[in-house]
Amino acid sequence: MAEARVSVRTIDSAYHRLLDADTRPIPASYRRDSPIEPGPTRVPVERYTSKEFFDVEVEKIWKRVWQVACHEDDLPDVGDYVPYDIAGLSFLVVRVSPTEIKAYWNACLHRGRKLREQPGKCATELRCPFHAWTWNLDGSLRQIPCQWDYPGLKPENERLVEVKVGIWGRFIFINPDPECEPLEDFLGDLPSHFELLPYEKRYKEAHVAKVIRCNWKVASEAFMESYHVIATHPQILLGGVHDVDTKYDVFGNYSRAIRCGALESQGLPAWEALPNDGRRRVRHPLNGWVYEATDDGNVRVTTPKGKTGLYTVDGEVIEGDVGDVNPHLCDWVAGRQLPQSDLDRAIAERAKKDDRSSNTHPRVAFAEMQRQTLAKSIPSVADQIADIEFSSVFFTLFPNFHPWGSFNRIVYRFRPNGTKHEECIMECMYLAPIPENGSYTPCSKIHWLGPDDDWTDAPELGMLAKVFNQDVRNLPYVQEGLHTMPRDYVQFADYNESKPRHLHMKIDEWVSKP
Repeated sequence: MAEARVSVRTIDSAYHRLLDADTRPIPASYRRDSPIEPGPTRVPVERYTSKEFFDVEVEKIWKRVWQVACHEDDLPDVGDYVPYDIAGLSFLVVRVSPTEIKAYWNACLHRGRKLREQPGKCATELRCPFHAWTWNLDGSLRQIPCQWDYPGLKPENERLVEVKVGIWGRFIFINPDPECEPLEDFLGDLPSHFELLPYEKRYKEAHVAKVIRCNWKVASEAFMESYHVIATHPQILLGGVHDVDTKYDVFGNYSRAIRCGALESQGLPAWEALPNDGRRRVRHPLNGWVYEATDDGNVRVTTPKGKTGLYTVDGEVIEGDVGDVNPHLCDWVAGRQLPQSDLDRAIAERAKKDDRSSNTHPRVAFAEMQRQTLAKSIPSVADQIADIEFSSVFFTLFPNFHPWGSFNRIVYRFRPNGTKHEECIMECMYLAPIPENGSYTPCSKIHWLGPDDDWTDAPELGMLAKVFNQDVRNLPYVQEGLHTMPRDYVQFADYNESKPRHLHMKIDEWVSKP
């Protein structure tokens, strides 16, 4: 354990030297160190595979914890409503007045029929489609057909049952537990990490949801750490492949990761530049193998020693003697592609970020490029942003909410798909700065993808859609592999998997409550 603590001190020391070299003043929150305690690292496999444990989560977590139900942009007008479904439970979030939002258990008090299955706008009442029992927006009973047939019924006892509502950063949280702590207490000092551009000053630009065949924790954990990047996303590695890549901290109910590149690393092997002839190709940064899309939709892989092989988009061998290849890179070059204009733009931005012909560090050059972009919408703020804030900074608020830090648009939410404990819904939202002129048009609908749909069917996500294809390719195989594990636990690294460890520490805490 002593060696683990030494490595954490090394990371923190290197990270603070990086801050000291920044071209802008550093927000106080970036100076905070709060590493997780080392161990335990073993988590029972049944947490992912057991319906019994899933049922415990419903009772001990989903019925008791603060969780994001929707966003203010989903409810701009009085009478707008959004159903929020989680683990077989359903709630209805309603804008009751210009200044008030309420949430109810989404069930008619007569026979239990869901009051609403889909989002809607400008309702003046909530009338059950089955027998027409009707409530006012504030939850008071309005009408019961044939009320004479319910002797003894008292209207004041038939109000819709409310759940607690809280708002942070224009995200609407609900909590079914009437005895829960205030949302502000649950969040702790999370807002202190978003001072220059708080979420209150952002609008929902895109919202995509996809059903994935794995437990919700399997999916959530895959987006909590940078450890997987070297194998799953080798094409996006910049500045070096290294062990000291990301700083992790935990604070109460949330955790933070700051992926800021090689802090104590010698960097990548030196490979010659690939030809710029318009063909889709990429080099694996570790072994130098080049993956190139062929005209017939396959992948030609060439090693630095001249060996070649032909593979399918899934990495299955067609011919050649190269050996095992990376299936994620096969999909990257030969799988479904984004519209060419989006792809070209992403490649150009990546080239700028990795331009080593300049004396300016690539991280600093990329930060300046991002400042210039933000200056178009928030000119009074853009020049104040520190270089470090343009790193990949990603938070997880227990249990399933992942807002990215600083000026990244990404926000994730992971939740069970109904009562199917081995399926989940992954959602990606883009939250963009509200322009200082106040003019914006928010996203009004969720773009749903099925389990077999390709992420590139959501081009509004840009290059991230291709990255998601790599991530999500792993997840059903993780779920299948958990069923065949030769032991009854999985194990997490003490530091690089701090955030998944924190998730399970919080799960331990909540399921042990009476």
